[in-house]
Amino acid sequence: MADIEKLAGPADELPSNAPTLDPSPTSSKHIEDDVPSDVVIVDWERNDPEHPFNWPRARKYRMVLLACFITALTALNSTGMAILTTWGTEWFNTSRVHFLVGLTLYNCASSIAPLLLAPLSEHFGRNDIYQISSIMLAPLKGVTDSSNMLLFLPQIFTKNLSGFLATRWIQGMVASVGISMVGGTIADVFEARDRGQVMNLFALIVFIGQSLGGVTMGWIGESLGYQWCWGCQTIWAAGSCVINAFFLRETRANTLLTRRARRLTKETGIKHVASSDLERKQQSLLRQLKVTAIRPLKFLVTEPIVSSLSLWIGLAWGSLFLSGPSTMLVFAQYGFSPGEKGSIGACIAVGGLIGYLTAFHQERLYRRAAAKSETGRAPPEARLYWAAVGGLLFPAGMMAFAWTGRPNIPWPVPAAMLCISYLGIYCMYLGVFNYIADAYETYSSSAQAAQGFVRNMNSGIFPLFTLQMYERLGYPQASSLVAALAFAFAVAPFLIIRYGARLRARSPVTSQLVGNL
Repeated sequence: MADIEKLAGPADELPSNAPTLDPSPTSSKHIEDDVPSDVVIVDWERNDPEHPFNWPRARKYRMVLLACFITALTALNSTGMAILTTWGTEWFNTSRVHFLVGLTLYNCASSIAPLLLAPLSEHFGRNDIYQISSIMLAPLKGVTDSSNMLLFLPQIFTKNLSGFLATRWIQGMVASVGISMVGGTIADVFEARDRGQVMNLFALIVFIGQSLGGVTMGWIGESLGYQWCWGCQTIWAAGSCVINAFFLRETRANTLLTRRARRLTKETGIKHVASSDLERKQQSLLRQLKVTAIRPLKFLVTEPIVSSLSLWIGLAWGSLFLSGPSTMLVFAQYGFSPGEKGSIGACIAVGGLIGYLTAFHQERLYRRAAAKSETGRAPPEARLYWAAVGGLLFPAGMMAFAWTGRPNIPWPVPAAMLCISYLGIYCMYLGVFNYIADAYETYSSSAQAAQGFVRNMNSGIFPLFTLQMYERLGYPQASSLVAALAFAFAVAPFLIIRYGARLRARSPVTSQLVGNL
């Protein structure tokens, strides 16, 4: 669902370990020769207080938390669909599967739109995209991010399923901003050495947002009815619009540098041009869109590391969304009300909280590996220790859930097994992002976009066959099938830990990266 990645785009063209505050390579002499003598090139100075890296820590966290709130609402909107089938099927006079197509369209649109949004955010800045009114090929300046809020209105009132599904597709495109760009915002304001725990915090908020989907929608639907499920989300989205308009500011350094150049031009009457704008002229928006859309898909096919990790985390992420409808079925056996069934979604947050704590131990293991390295830098495979453990916890928890989720066993037992399974997914989720960031350096954005595409597509498709699978195979057997597949794929991180260095050495992409070990 929601991604940590900084998606593909112009950022792919620069090494992730490049000294961002140094003058840009594009402002060197060969570019200056093409600039008229009466034009002043503006660049960042070292320790420049206006550069996002040098902002006060409180301001950095404010920007990140505001962006994370958008992500939490996006995640809530997605996972809340499972419990909404309780009333949505009657509201539209349709089947459970047809109603859940609304989840499929939402998540699939969220997986595709970022491939185009990423270069737009590089060109026009994050804030204009965050505050965009509708998905276009260019942001609408000065318009607040009310589109996500406004798109809830037809979902409140329409009884036409086709219209509802069309709205869900558009809303998925709009909501993808909260999925794809927050990782970029974190990278804008925190340098790589300070980014690990901030990414961990973001992952936790993703899981909390997903858990709130079932919890809030279950009790609201039970107490106030189907329409208020969308109505409350409208109110929360409106609140986000107001907060963002007042407090969310631009974080992308290139955009801020362009604004400085314009301000200096206005103040002095002398033409000032940002060095980043000179670079941007050499790389057209059309080329960036082409790179953004094609390179991730190419990596999926040609890079074994990306292919294997994408399939592995994609199965886990799809299973997380499959578990929404499946837990509704399993816990209905206990006579749970809709609110009580939705509250099982809290297991996602519990697993995420425990996973958040394990990340501190993972960081300690990574630093220990770095200390043993002759270069002082740990190999990327050192990022996967807890991910490998998570790869076993996920299917183990799912298998235990499969055979404990029955009326003769107290409901807290299968709920606890779900928490273990979600803990595993969290460890996998965070480990994959950190590994790809280290292994692919310059091209990590494209590699992240590839696995993000697989994850989000699976999260949209898996819920469609939940009902048929559980009814035809039986509840224990269906969950056991998912667990068995997960056990089979769990070998992936262990193989990469063992053979990852060889795979990277043979890859035409990673073998040319100087920073790789």
